[in-house]
Amino acid sequence: MNRRLRLAPAALIATCALVAVACGQKAGVHVASGGVTRNAAGQTVDASGNVIDNGTGGTGAGTATGGSPSGGTSGGTSTGGATSSGSTSGGSTSGGGGGAAAGGAANRTGVTDTEIVIAIHAPATGAGAPAPSFNAGKDVYFNFAGPVNGRKVRVVFADDGYNPGQAVSACKKLVQVDHVFMLLGGGGTDQIVACAQYAASVGVPYMAEGVTEQGLSKLPSYFALAMSYKQQGTLLAQYIKNVLHKTKVAMVRGNTANFEDAHSGFVQAAQAAGLTMVKDLSINKDASPAEATNAAQQVCTSVAPGTSPDLVVYPLMSPKVFIQFAGAASQQQCFPRYAGVGVTLGLNVVAQALCPTNAFKTGASCFSPAQGLDATDPDYVPAYKKQNGASSDPDDIGYLLWGADKLIYSMFKAAGRDLSRQSLVAAVNGHQFSTGVYPTVNYARGPFGGTAVQVLLANCGKNKYDTQFQNRASF
Repeated sequence: MNRRLRLAPAALIATCALVAVACGQKAGVHVASGGVTRNAAGQTVDASGNVIDNGTGGTGAGTATGGSPSGGTSGGTSTGGATSSGSTSGGSTSGGGGGAAAGGAANRTGVTDTEIVIAIHAPATGAGAPAPSFNAGKDVYFNFAGPVNGRKVRVVFADDGYNPGQAVSACKKLVQVDHVFMLLGGGGTDQIVACAQYAASVGVPYMAEGVTEQGLSKLPSYFALAMSYKQQGTLLAQYIKNVLHKTKVAMVRGNTANFEDAHSGFVQAAQAAGLTMVKDLSINKDASPAEATNAAQQVCTSVAPGTSPDLVVYPLMSPKVFIQFAGAASQQQCFPRYAGVGVTLGLNVVAQALCPTNAFKTGASCFSPAQGLDATDPDYVPAYKKQNGASSDPDDIGYLLWGADKLIYSMFKAAGRDLSRQSLVAAVNGHQFSTGVYPTVNYARGPFGGTAVQVLLANCGKNKYDTQFQNRASF
């Protein structure tokens, strides 16, 4: 491996720390099948019996529709709340939502007359590097947009160490000590599942990018801000067939159970589209360079020599492992077309690491909830520079946060001035929100409300991703 390629994994370690939505799980962590249950000791557990909340700080497994979560305070019953009827400064929203849902006193933890306190957890450590982009971008939209229904939104950030156990500890502190109103998952499929289950057990609203559906579909206070990986798999199969005009595909995924529904969904969609699955590999989520090289060899030898441009590889893995995999393939003079889902493989840091190695010789695409920096909301760059300094460099991680925050702002707007955890859930459940950054989300059929994707295409002339398609619900 040449010097340039040896340096690339370090860059991708930083990527994984910044937004690790595609990253796998730590050893010993299992996916839950859905819902929240308790063992005989009163501890909240997942479907495999793993403790996600030891019960020391809670009052029981409350839901988002009633009760006062641990660390919180009750503030009386809501009397109704506002009904949304048009546009908000965060975008338009159809439907609307009122006061506290039936089932208990309205819980206004984290809400004062002038402020709403929310929290983001993400892996600032544990993946090899700090992630300054989170602190720089976590509240740019809220500061730009100003108060919502008379309240400023303040954002607290917590490092989850790229570990589900540490993520739950961080989320418990945010809820029980910092008394935040709601939680936002900034990355890491397994961390998102673990914290969302904990949040549901104490009645705290939880939102994150779309990842797995397993372990999340029955949680009463969880909402995905973008399409799940399973949902995106159907669009990816269409994209491979109708846009890339390829018929051979290989899927290489990390061996976390949280990727299983993405895997099964894509396999079914590929078959329906008439694609030929020439290789279907599961590799260690923390694969070493040697393991990644072996996987690349298996994929590259699955097609005839010299025909790798006819092959599309769908990588569902951490960026760190992907850089090792794609770099090893290019060293073997194997240049498949890459196309995948999630956000991490479509970050500019990934293109900066892989484009110089020629790994993207035949192209690379990634579905994302936000456009590339070539097609951002026109307010983003000026707002970012105003907050972080004229010489600051607005990045795509900050833009992803801008998009998520803009959606949450519109949901707060819909919940009205009489804001509680219950009224927020009621305002979101069954309703639709459009902001112009993330595709429209529609929760009429449940928590996975994503309706479309943005498609990013590697531009190796500039070592970045540009926007190929916006708001596509089919191909």
